[in-house]
Amino acid sequence: MKRKQHTKTRILLLLGMLFLGSCNKGRILYLEPAPVIEWETPDGKYSLKVGTSLVLAPKVLYDTNAQYEWQLEGQTVGTGKTYEFHGVEPGTFRLVFRVTREDVSVERAVTLYVLDKMPPVIYLAIPVGGFTVATGDTLLLNPFIEHPENTRFLWEIDGMEAGRERTYAFLKEAIGSHAVSLQAENEDGSDALHFTVHVKHPEDMPPEEGSDSHVPSGKYYRPAQPHSAADWNVIYTYTPAPGQFINDREKAGFSGENTPEEAIQYAQNRLKEGLFVSLGAYGGYLVAGFDHSVVNDGEYNLLIAGNAHEQSAEPGIVWVMQDSNGNGLPDDTWYQLKGSEHGSPTTLHKYSVTYFKPREQGKPVYWTDNKGNQGAIDYLELFHSQESYYPQWILSDCYALTGTCLEPSSYRQQDGSWVNLPFDWGYVDNTDQVLFRISDAVTTDGQPIHLDFIDFVKVQTAVNAKAGWLGELSTEVTRICDYNLLK
Repeated sequence: MKRKQHTKTRILLLLGMLFLGSCNKGRILYLEPAPVIEWETPDGKYSLKVGTSLVLAPKVLYDTNAQYEWQLEGQTVGTGKTYEFHGVEPGTFRLVFRVTREDVSVERAVTLYVLDKMPPVIYLAIPVGGFTVATGDTLLLNPFIEHPENTRFLWEIDGMEAGRERTYAFLKEAIGSHAVSLQAENEDGSDALHFTVHVKHPEDMPPEEGSDSHVPSGKYYRPAQPHSAADWNVIYTYTPAPGQFINDREKAGFSGENTPEEAIQYAQNRLKEGLFVSLGAYGGYLVAGFDHSVVNDGEYNLLIAGNAHEQSAEPGIVWVMQDSNGNGLPDDTWYQLKGSEHGSPTTLHKYSVTYFKPREQGKPVYWTDNKGNQGAIDYLELFHSQESYYPQWILSDCYALTGTCLEPSSYRQQDGSWVNLPFDWGYVDNTDQVLFRISDAVTTDGQPIHLDFIDFVKVQTAVNAKAGWLGELSTEVTRICDYNLLK
């Protein structure tokens, strides 16, 4: 039976191909997707100096028998797959690359900034009063350098040369304070930083943030009343990481929020309307509270929804807190709700990323992490053209976000589209699974902890990743509520 059915199918396919061939009068039939063009830089922006050249060699998929064309300011300047641009004079230039097959034509543009000079610029997050480190511990100084090409570096400690690499591992065995400087210089100019590193005895170091130093008291339980709402009652904090939806008026509904209070009001209004609130790239978070305590009955207790859809997961981690001191504020201890990746060897705990405010509009947001890595949140003007992706209400030149980081499971398919696979369970904006158990709470060292109830919830973006030209992965939240009142 199956063999006859397969034979019939093959005959029908053959007849169909012959029919299409006769209708097509011998022309090539294109059954592959339209061409896909990818630049080395996802945002399609390049900088070069006057008098230098840049070879543009985009990666092109599905370009069988295609023709190519490069247009500079509307004039055809090349017909090859690559193009060498010469920076003759300073300015901003728009270059369009077009791929044309018999059936379709696709084009993508790049922006070229030709600069008179490209001096180095140093980005380093320096705490107020300088760094503090324990004797015998290493402090990794890992600045981000804009325009690092042909740049010379010089680290000095107390006026003495200490290193000439971009990064420096500071290590001192004796207690004391040290003057540290970094100079970065190339033929176009220089930049410098000066700061202090305080070396203290380990016993004199401040307690590590995020430690489980306060055991939940269980004293201030607030039972649900007949008028209690299942949904959150107050948004206490909205601190997203930079991202393409942040400050975006058109797609994300921002309206020029300039203060933390205005940002909180924005998040409250969006959630009340059932609209998404973006947490931005890795570490961005939102803190909500209820008008009653959410009881842990061992089953599902929280409903937290995102906007995940097939092959597009942007997972966020859930943290819970009990109001142990009874002051009604989320200033006690956060406990993470473990998910399927909690015990994975690729999961990073106490992972921290520092984001730097761009010094010009329309620029990427640079970042460094506590593992020695660096990167950028690309500025994708084609999709989101607000002045900056750095939260407008954060006035400091940089800020750090710390939490748990999951290894992303994103990859590009052969047709050029990106897939962000979900994890098995336990994360927001991951799948259509939106229920969570307070009984999954763990301490900072991964040990289970029993909480009879909780009063506050934090949702935080859990991956530090980009999906090519789609930009950064960012958790979105659409609803937070006490599932106990909906059972």
